[in-house]
Amino acid sequence: MAKSSVGSFTPLGHHAFIQRLASSPSSPSSNDPTVILIFGWMSAKLAHLHKYTTMYNQIYPDAIIILVRSHLSIFWKSGSALDARFKPVIEVLKALGCLENRQRILTHSFSNGGSFHLLELDRILSSRKKIDTDGQTPQTPPSALIIDSSPGGDTLDKLQLAVTSPLKSLVLRFLANLFIRLVFCVWWTRDQLLRRPSPIHKMMRALRRPRVLPWLDARSPRLYVYSKMDEMVPWRDVEEHAAQSAGDGLDVRLVCFEESPHVAHARVYPEEYWAAVRKVWADACAVRN
Repeated sequence: MAKSSVGSFTPLGHHAFIQRLASSPSSPSSNDPTVILIFGWMSAKLAHLHKYTTMYNQIYPDAIIILVRSHLSIFWKSGSALDARFKPVIEVLKALGCLENRQRILTHSFSNGGSFHLLELDRILSSRKKIDTDGQTPQTPPSALIIDSSPGGDTLDKLQLAVTSPLKSLVLRFLANLFIRLVFCVWWTRDQLLRRPSPIHKMMRALRRPRVLPWLDARSPRLYVYSKMDEMVPWRDVEEHAAQSAGDGLDVRLVCFEESPHVAHARVYPEEYWAAVRKVWADACAVRN
């Protein structure tokens, strides 16, 4: 683990951070999450992600926070390179007992970028140890999954907007647009020839698995937070995915906002947003009691 830190966070490699590793988790009598795992949106600045971790510090002050940043290179890095990228995160999760269901874990994923990184972590974990994706473990600690501004938006214009919106340079935006057009054409041609779903559709289907991470199962509440003004991920895509998940037997709830942009719901509707976060965790605890 690197010795330097960003704010109160200690780096876990180049794409992840941990906060309060030396802090004692909440007492056994508490129902607060002991670990909060956050997957940021694509190319999100740390300053923006820290607004969420700061709020989580206030709500659940004893929780250990693990923050995973999303980067476009996930789409072209080799499996071994991604294994190395996630290795420090996995080592911490293992050391904390997360993989043996010894922690109360709240997972919070932002945008399609966060969803892709969440699923990449699960791929690596699943390759190391066979995980039962159908059954339920009778006695496991509470867990919940928050899916913010995802999944959906499987069109060229949505992909271009998602990739280029963080870029300030006009030159970089131009180059990024060319790159996305090329990648989209390759994806589309490949998927048509091989008659297989696009990467986003594969991601959407994988998110519907009950044990999409080792500590989640069909009883773990899943909260979809989205907006009708989101230009990157259409609200109809989110609601269709939520309905399919509910049809699969998952515990689903939705919070739809009217006017907040992509991954900006907490900024525009802070009280409603964080009330929904508290509610889904309270429901997760109620399910296990």
